Amino acid sequence: MKIDPLIFSAKFPDRCQLDLCRSRCCRWGVWVDVEEKKTILAQQDLFTPYLRPEAEDPETWFGKIEADRDCPSGLAVETQEVAGACVFYHPDHGCILQKGATEAGLHEWTIKPRFCVMFPLVVSGGELTVDDDMKSLWCMKARNRTRPILDALRKEVEFLFAEVPLRGPNDEQEPLPAVKATRSR
Repeated sequence: MKIDPLIFSAKFPDRCQLDLCRSRCCRWGVWVDVEEKKTILAQQDLFTPYLRPEAEDPETWFGKIEADRDCPSGLAVETQEVAGACVFYHPDHGCILQKGATEAGLHEWTIKPRFCVMFPLVVSGGELTVDDDMKSLWCMKARNRTRPILDALRKEVEFLFAEVPLRGPNDEQEPLPAVKATRSR
């Protein structure tokens, strides 16, 4: 996987501050790999206690499937928006997939889709870059972006890319492990 040079200079808030943004990044559905959908369905007992009443029907959770070369399986399925938010969002708990996993004693991202874990990073065209499509969000406004993004999201990057060779923009031969990525200062 290639790395957009922007990754080394982009900034992000020190941490997510849901009290300021009100989880606006979770207001829409997200594309997930079809294998992630299978994991979510297999683990539904962990998070169904936290579903909003209008999102309780599993038939409403997922929409269409499309080819997507940025998904490991090559296929993506959309999670649905129900009553103005991602079907897996609850205003009292945030992401119910994450809530269900932590309440069960599992890693917080065991069943959470990778594109949700990595936001505002995104893989597009085989390149890790910053998702600039959501500039209206609190965390994406320039005045709130105070910390190098690789520092702010180090835990997420290490979780998601520990076994994936990341390559710099001009480096076709030597992979850059995520844990050793150069930090901007």
